[in-house]
Amino acid sequence: MEVKLSIINFIILFGAIQGFMLCAVLYQKRKANPLGMNYFILFLFSLSFLNLFYFLIDAKVLEIYKPLYLFPFPYKYLIGASFFLFVKYSFINKKNKVARKMDLWLFLPALLYALLHLYWFSISVFENSYRIARVVINSNFFRINEFFYLAYTIILVILALGLLNKKQISLKDHPKKIKNINWLKLFSKAFLGMLIIDLVLYATDLIIHNGQETLLFYYPNFILNSAFIYYIGYIGYVKPRLLSTGFSTEEINRLPAKSDFIEKKLMDLMDVQEIYRNKKITISEIALQLGIPEKDLSNHINEVHQRNFSDYINQYRVNKVKELINSNEGQKYTLVALGEQAGFSSKSSFNLTFKKLVGLTPSEYKKAQKSD
Repeated sequence: MEVKLSIINFIILFGAIQGFMLCAVLYQKRKANPLGMNYFILFLFSLSFLNLFYFLIDAKVLEIYKPLYLFPFPYKYLIGASFFLFVKYSFINKKNKVARKMDLWLFLPALLYALLHLYWFSISVFENSYRIARVVINSNFFRINEFFYLAYTIILVILALGLLNKKQISLKDHPKKIKNINWLKLFSKAFLGMLIIDLVLYATDLIIHNGQETLLFYYPNFILNSAFIYYIGYIGYVKPRLLSTGFSTEEINRLPAKSDFIEKKLMDLMDVQEIYRNKKITISEIALQLGIPEKDLSNHINEVHQRNFSDYINQYRVNKVKELINSNEGQKYTLVALGEQAGFSSKSSFNLTFKKLVGLTPSEYKKAQKSD
Protein backbone atom coordinates (compact mmCIF):
# COMPACT_ATOMS: atom_id res chain seq x y z
CA MET A 1 0.00 0.00 0.00
CA GLU A 2 1.44 3.37 -1.04
CA VAL A 3 1.75 6.00 1.70
CA LYS A 4 0.14 9.34 0.81
CA LEU A 5 2.10 12.37 1.99
CA SER A 6 1.19 16.05 1.66
CA ILE A 7 2.05 19.40 3.17
CA ILE A 8 -1.16 19.34 5.21
CA ASN A 9 -0.60 15.98 6.82
CA PHE A 10 3.02 16.94 7.51
CA ILE A 11 1.72 19.99 9.43
CA ILE A 12 -0.60 17.68 11.36
CA LEU A 13 2.26 15.25 12.06
CA PHE A 14 4.66 17.95 13.25
CA GLY A 15 1.94 19.28 15.56
CA ALA A 16 1.79 15.82 17.15
CA ILE A 17 5.59 15.57 17.43
CA GLN A 18 5.75 19.04 19.02
CA GLY A 19 3.15 17.97 21.58
CA PHE A 20 4.94 14.72 22.48
CA MET A 21 8.26 16.56 22.89
CA LEU A 22 6.67 19.16 25.15
CA CYS A 23 5.13 16.39 27.28
CA ALA A 24 8.66 15.11 27.96
CA VAL A 25 9.89 18.62 28.83
CA LEU A 26 6.99 19.39 31.16
CA TYR A 27 7.37 16.07 32.92
CA GLN A 28 10.69 17.36 34.23
CA LYS A 29 9.07 20.62 35.47
CA ARG A 30 6.15 19.19 37.43
CA LYS A 31 7.63 19.35 40.95
CA ALA A 32 5.74 22.50 41.97
CA ASN A 33 2.35 20.96 41.18
CA PRO A 34 2.73 17.29 40.15
CA LEU A 35 -0.98 16.42 40.23
CA GLY A 36 -2.09 19.34 38.06
CA MET A 37 0.83 18.86 35.68
CA ASN A 38 0.18 15.14 35.32
CA TYR A 39 -3.32 15.96 34.10
CA PHE A 40 -1.96 18.65 31.74
CA ILE A 41 0.57 16.21 30.30
CA LEU A 42 -2.23 13.66 29.77
CA PHE A 43 -4.30 16.39 28.08
CA LEU A 44 -1.47 17.40 25.77
CA PHE A 45 -0.49 13.78 25.03
CA SER A 46 -4.08 12.91 24.09
CA LEU A 47 -4.42 16.05 21.95
CA SER A 48 -1.16 15.17 20.18
CA PHE A 49 -2.23 11.54 19.73
CA LEU A 50 -5.40 12.82 18.07
CA ASN A 51 -3.23 14.58 15.49
CA LEU A 52 -1.00 11.55 15.05
CA PHE A 53 -3.91 9.15 14.53
CA TYR A 54 -5.51 11.27 11.84
CA PHE A 55 -2.17 11.77 10.15
CA LEU A 56 -1.91 7.97 9.95
CA ILE A 57 -5.42 7.84 8.48
CA ASP A 58 -4.84 10.62 5.94
CA ALA A 59 -1.42 9.29 4.92
CA LYS A 60 -2.93 5.79 4.42
CA VAL A 61 -0.43 4.32 6.87
CA LEU A 62 -3.17 2.39 8.69
CA GLU A 63 -3.95 0.59 5.45
CA ILE A 64 -0.79 -1.42 6.07
CA TYR A 65 -2.45 -3.08 9.07
CA LYS A 66 -6.17 -2.30 9.14
CA PRO A 67 -6.96 -3.50 12.71
CA LEU A 68 -5.14 -0.35 13.88
CA TYR A 69 -8.20 1.64 12.82
CA LEU A 70 -9.77 0.29 16.02
CA PHE A 71 -6.76 0.88 18.27
CA PRO A 72 -8.24 0.94 21.81
CA PHE A 73 -6.71 4.13 23.19
CA PRO A 74 -9.53 6.50 24.30
CA TYR A 75 -7.59 9.66 23.48
CA LYS A 76 -10.64 11.79 22.63
CA TYR A 77 -12.37 11.24 25.95
CA LEU A 78 -9.14 11.86 27.86
CA ILE A 79 -8.80 15.36 26.42
CA GLY A 80 -11.73 17.04 28.16
CA ALA A 81 -11.45 15.19 31.48
CA SER A 82 -7.73 15.82 31.85
CA PHE A 83 -8.10 19.48 30.83
CA PHE A 84 -10.77 20.11 33.47
CA LEU A 85 -8.72 18.39 36.16
CA PHE A 86 -5.61 20.34 35.15
CA VAL A 87 -7.53 23.58 35.74
CA LYS A 88 -9.05 22.27 38.97
CA TYR A 89 -5.72 21.12 40.39
CA SER A 90 -3.95 24.28 39.43
CA PHE A 91 -5.46 25.18 42.82
CA ILE A 92 -3.71 22.75 45.12
CA ASN A 93 -5.54 21.46 48.17
CA LYS A 94 -3.73 18.63 49.91
CA LYS A 95 -6.72 17.84 52.12
CA ASN A 96 -9.11 17.26 49.22
CA LYS A 97 -8.43 13.52 48.76
CA VAL A 98 -12.09 12.47 48.50
CA ALA A 99 -12.71 14.85 45.63
CA ARG A 100 -9.78 13.34 43.73
CA LYS A 101 -11.39 9.90 43.87
CA MET A 102 -14.70 11.32 42.70
CA ASP A 103 -12.96 13.02 39.79
CA LEU A 104 -12.16 9.60 38.33
CA TRP A 105 -15.80 9.41 37.24
CA LEU A 106 -14.89 11.95 34.56
CA PHE A 107 -12.90 9.18 32.89
CA LEU A 108 -15.87 6.79 32.71
CA PRO A 109 -16.62 7.63 29.02
CA ALA A 110 -12.94 6.98 28.23
CA LEU A 111 -13.07 3.61 30.00
CA LEU A 112 -16.25 2.54 28.17
CA TYR A 113 -14.78 3.69 24.85
CA ALA A 114 -11.55 1.76 25.53
CA LEU A 115 -13.36 -1.46 26.46
CA LEU A 116 -15.61 -1.29 23.40
CA HIS A 117 -12.69 -0.65 21.09
CA LEU A 118 -10.64 -3.36 22.76
CA TYR A 119 -13.43 -5.82 21.94
CA TRP A 120 -13.59 -4.69 18.31
CA PHE A 121 -9.79 -4.51 18.03
CA SER A 122 -9.47 -8.10 19.30
CA ILE A 123 -11.92 -9.33 16.68
CA SER A 124 -10.15 -7.35 13.97
CA VAL A 125 -6.73 -8.73 14.97
CA PHE A 126 -8.10 -12.27 15.16
CA GLU A 127 -9.65 -11.96 11.69
CA ASN A 128 -6.81 -9.77 10.38
CA SER A 129 -9.39 -7.83 8.40
CA TYR A 130 -11.26 -4.55 8.12
CA ARG A 131 -14.66 -6.23 8.41
CA ILE A 132 -15.58 -5.20 11.94
CA ALA A 133 -14.42 -1.62 11.33
CA ARG A 134 -16.66 -1.43 8.28
CA VAL A 135 -19.59 -2.76 10.30
CA VAL A 136 -19.02 -0.13 13.01
CA ILE A 137 -18.71 2.68 10.43
CA ASN A 138 -21.92 1.65 8.69
CA SER A 139 -23.73 1.64 12.04
CA ASN A 140 -23.11 5.42 12.38
CA PHE A 141 -21.31 4.81 15.69
CA PHE A 142 -18.39 7.06 14.82
CA ARG A 143 -20.63 9.95 13.70
CA ILE A 144 -22.65 9.82 16.92
CA ASN A 145 -19.46 9.38 18.94
CA GLU A 146 -17.90 12.48 17.36
CA PHE A 147 -20.80 14.67 18.45
CA PHE A 148 -20.85 13.11 21.92
CA TYR A 149 -17.10 13.58 22.39
CA LEU A 150 -17.21 17.24 21.29
CA ALA A 151 -20.26 18.01 23.46
CA TYR A 152 -18.70 16.27 26.48
CA THR A 153 -15.43 18.15 26.08
CA ILE A 154 -17.17 21.52 25.54
CA ILE A 155 -19.19 21.04 28.75
CA LEU A 156 -16.03 20.27 30.75
CA VAL A 157 -14.21 23.33 29.39
CA ILE A 158 -17.20 25.53 30.27
CA LEU A 159 -17.14 24.07 33.80
CA ALA A 160 -13.41 24.85 33.98
CA LEU A 161 -14.10 28.47 33.01
CA GLY A 162 -16.77 28.66 35.71
CA LEU A 163 -14.25 27.41 38.27
CA LEU A 164 -11.71 30.02 37.14
CA ASN A 165 -14.29 32.80 37.46
CA LYS A 166 -14.98 31.79 41.06
CA LYS A 167 -11.28 31.69 41.90
CA GLN A 168 -10.76 35.06 40.25
CA ILE A 169 -13.40 36.65 42.47
CA SER A 170 -11.84 35.15 45.60
CA LEU A 171 -8.42 36.51 44.60
CA LYS A 172 -9.51 40.01 43.57
CA ASP A 173 -7.09 41.58 46.07
CA HIS A 174 -4.05 39.72 44.73
CA PRO A 175 -3.11 41.13 41.29
CA LYS A 176 -0.22 38.76 40.57
CA LYS A 177 -2.37 35.68 41.04
CA ILE A 178 -5.20 37.27 39.05
CA LYS A 179 -2.76 37.69 36.16
CA ASN A 180 -2.04 33.94 36.08
CA ILE A 181 -5.75 33.12 36.32
CA ASN A 182 -6.44 35.51 33.43
CA TRP A 183 -3.95 33.54 31.34
CA LEU A 184 -5.67 30.26 32.27
CA LYS A 185 -9.02 31.78 31.30
CA LEU A 186 -7.64 32.95 27.96
CA PHE A 187 -6.16 29.50 27.35
CA SER A 188 -9.49 27.85 28.21
CA LYS A 189 -11.46 30.22 25.97
CA ALA A 190 -9.09 29.52 23.07
CA PHE A 191 -9.58 25.78 23.55
CA LEU A 192 -13.36 26.22 23.83
CA GLY A 193 -13.41 28.28 20.63
CA MET A 194 -11.45 25.58 18.81
CA LEU A 195 -13.91 22.89 19.96
CA ILE A 196 -16.93 24.91 18.84
CA ILE A 197 -15.35 25.47 15.42
CA ASP A 198 -14.69 21.71 15.20
CA LEU A 199 -18.32 20.98 16.02
CA VAL A 200 -19.62 23.46 13.42
CA LEU A 201 -17.24 22.15 10.74
CA TYR A 202 -18.20 18.55 11.42
CA ALA A 203 -21.94 19.28 11.33
CA THR A 204 -21.51 21.33 8.13
CA ASP A 205 -19.55 18.52 6.49
CA LEU A 206 -22.30 16.00 7.25
CA ILE A 207 -25.03 18.34 5.98
CA ILE A 208 -23.19 19.13 2.74
CA HIS A 209 -22.40 15.47 2.02
CA ASN A 210 -25.80 14.01 2.97
CA GLY A 211 -24.69 12.51 6.27
CA GLN A 212 -21.35 11.20 5.00
CA GLU A 213 -18.19 12.56 6.61
CA THR A 214 -15.18 13.45 4.46
CA LEU A 215 -11.58 14.32 5.21
CA LEU A 216 -12.25 17.86 3.99
CA PHE A 217 -13.62 18.53 7.47
CA TYR A 218 -10.54 17.12 9.13
CA TYR A 219 -8.04 19.33 7.30
CA PRO A 220 -9.09 22.70 8.79
CA ASN A 221 -9.90 20.95 12.05
CA PHE A 222 -6.44 19.45 12.48
CA ILE A 223 -4.57 22.47 11.16
CA LEU A 224 -6.37 24.40 13.91
CA ASN A 225 -5.52 21.66 16.38
CA SER A 226 -1.87 21.82 15.32
CA ALA A 227 -1.83 25.61 15.76
CA PHE A 228 -3.19 25.15 19.29
CA ILE A 229 -0.46 22.61 20.08
CA TYR A 230 2.17 25.01 18.69
CA TYR A 231 0.75 27.71 20.97
CA ILE A 232 1.02 25.37 23.96
CA GLY A 233 4.57 24.62 22.84
CA TYR A 234 5.42 28.32 22.78
CA ILE A 235 4.08 28.79 26.31
CA GLY A 236 5.74 25.57 27.51
CA TYR A 237 9.19 26.54 26.26
CA VAL A 238 9.09 30.33 26.82
CA LYS A 239 6.88 30.64 29.94
CA PRO A 240 6.79 27.18 31.55
CA ARG A 241 5.87 28.58 34.99
CA LEU A 242 2.42 29.51 33.66
CA LEU A 243 1.75 25.79 33.22
CA SER A 244 3.77 24.18 35.98
CA THR A 245 3.09 26.44 38.99
CA GLY A 246 -0.14 25.79 40.84
CA PHE A 247 -1.98 27.98 43.32
CA SER A 248 -2.00 26.68 46.88
CA THR A 249 -5.52 27.06 48.28
CA GLU A 250 -4.13 26.88 51.81
CA GLU A 251 -1.85 29.79 50.96
CA ILE A 252 -4.69 31.66 49.23
CA ASN A 253 -6.99 31.24 52.21
CA ARG A 254 -4.33 32.70 54.50
CA LEU A 255 -3.54 35.65 52.28
CA PRO A 256 -6.25 38.15 53.26
CA ALA A 257 -5.68 37.81 57.02
CA LYS A 258 -1.93 37.78 56.64
CA SER A 259 -2.01 40.73 54.25
CA ASP A 260 -4.22 42.77 56.60
CA PHE A 261 -1.88 41.99 59.50
CA ILE A 262 1.19 43.13 57.56
CA GLU A 263 -0.53 46.27 56.26
CA LYS A 264 -1.70 47.36 59.70
CA LYS A 265 1.75 47.05 61.23
CA LEU A 266 3.42 48.61 58.18
CA MET A 267 1.11 51.65 58.29
CA ASP A 268 2.01 52.16 61.95
CA LEU A 269 5.71 52.22 61.07
CA MET A 270 5.24 54.53 58.08
CA ASP A 271 2.42 56.87 59.10
CA VAL A 272 2.92 57.07 62.87
CA GLN A 273 6.61 56.41 63.43
CA GLU A 274 7.65 57.82 60.02
CA ILE A 275 10.42 55.28 59.73
CA TYR A 276 11.00 56.30 56.11
CA ARG A 277 12.74 59.48 57.34
CA ASN A 278 15.71 57.30 58.27
CA LYS A 279 18.04 57.69 55.24
CA LYS A 280 19.59 54.25 55.78
CA ILE A 281 16.40 52.26 56.32
CA THR A 282 16.27 48.98 54.37
CA ILE A 283 13.56 46.47 53.62
CA SER A 284 15.32 43.87 55.78
CA GLU A 285 15.24 46.23 58.80
CA ILE A 286 11.54 46.94 58.33
CA ALA A 287 10.79 43.23 57.91
CA LEU A 288 12.71 42.57 61.13
CA GLN A 289 10.61 45.15 63.00
CA LEU A 290 7.43 43.62 61.59
CA GLY A 291 8.59 40.14 62.57
CA ILE A 292 8.11 38.68 59.09
CA PRO A 293 10.49 37.37 56.38
CA GLU A 294 11.86 39.99 54.00
CA LYS A 295 10.37 38.08 51.05
CA ASP A 296 6.86 38.29 52.57
CA LEU A 297 7.18 42.04 52.99
CA SER A 298 8.44 42.48 49.44
CA ASN A 299 5.57 40.37 48.06
CA HIS A 300 3.06 42.32 50.13
CA ILE A 301 4.26 45.69 48.82
CA ASN A 302 4.29 44.38 45.25
CA GLU A 303 0.79 42.89 45.43
CA VAL A 304 -1.04 45.42 47.62
CA HIS A 305 0.68 48.66 46.59
CA GLN A 306 1.66 47.66 43.04
CA ARG A 307 5.25 48.94 43.36
CA ASN A 308 8.67 47.85 44.56
CA PHE A 309 10.07 48.73 47.98
CA SER A 310 12.16 51.66 46.72
CA ASP A 311 9.21 53.38 45.02
CA TYR A 312 6.97 52.60 47.98
CA ILE A 313 9.20 54.27 50.58
CA ASN A 314 10.14 57.16 48.26
CA GLN A 315 6.45 57.95 47.79
CA TYR A 316 6.21 58.54 51.54
CA ARG A 317 9.30 60.76 51.41
CA VAL A 318 7.91 62.81 48.52
CA ASN A 319 4.58 63.21 50.31
CA LYS A 320 6.46 64.40 53.39
CA VAL A 321 8.40 66.98 51.35
CA LYS A 322 5.11 68.27 49.87
CA GLU A 323 3.68 68.51 53.38
CA LEU A 324 6.75 70.46 54.60
CA ILE A 325 6.71 72.80 51.60
CA ASN A 326 3.13 73.75 52.42
CA SER A 327 3.86 74.27 56.13
CA ASN A 328 4.98 77.48 57.81
CA GLU A 329 8.02 75.80 59.31
CA GLY A 330 9.05 74.49 55.91
CA GLN A 331 9.57 78.04 54.65
CA LYS A 332 12.64 78.33 56.90
CA TYR A 333 14.59 75.65 55.06
CA THR A 334 15.93 75.06 51.58
CA LEU A 335 14.36 72.38 49.40
CA VAL A 336 17.45 70.20 49.78
CA ALA A 337 17.16 70.44 53.56
CA LEU A 338 13.50 69.46 53.37
CA GLY A 339 14.48 66.48 51.23
CA GLU A 340 16.99 65.40 53.85
CA GLN A 341 14.40 65.75 56.61
CA ALA A 342 12.07 63.49 54.61
CA GLY A 343 14.76 60.82 54.29
CA PHE A 344 16.49 61.48 50.95
CA SER A 345 20.22 60.86 51.14
CA SER A 346 21.36 63.25 48.40
CA LYS A 347 20.21 66.21 46.32
CA SER A 348 20.36 64.26 43.06
CA SER A 349 18.25 61.34 44.29
CA PHE A 350 15.79 63.81 45.83
CA ASN A 351 15.33 65.75 42.58
CA LEU A 352 15.11 62.66 40.36
CA THR A 353 12.66 60.84 42.61
CA PHE A 354 10.45 63.88 43.14
CA LYS A 355 10.30 64.52 39.38
CA LYS A 356 9.52 60.85 38.71
CA LEU A 357 6.66 60.62 41.20
CA VAL A 358 5.18 64.12 40.95
CA GLY A 359 5.98 65.11 37.37
CA LEU A 360 7.59 68.36 38.56
CA THR A 361 10.92 69.21 40.13
CA PRO A 362 10.79 70.29 43.81
CA SER A 363 11.32 73.95 42.85
CA GLU A 364 8.62 73.78 40.14
CA TYR A 365 6.23 72.26 42.64
CA LYS A 366 6.99 74.96 45.23
CA LYS A 367 6.38 77.74 42.67
CA ALA A 368 3.10 76.11 41.64
CA GLN A 369 1.98 76.07 45.28
CA LYS A 370 2.81 79.76 45.69
CA SER A 371 0.90 80.71 42.55
CA ASP A 372 -2.16 78.92 43.91
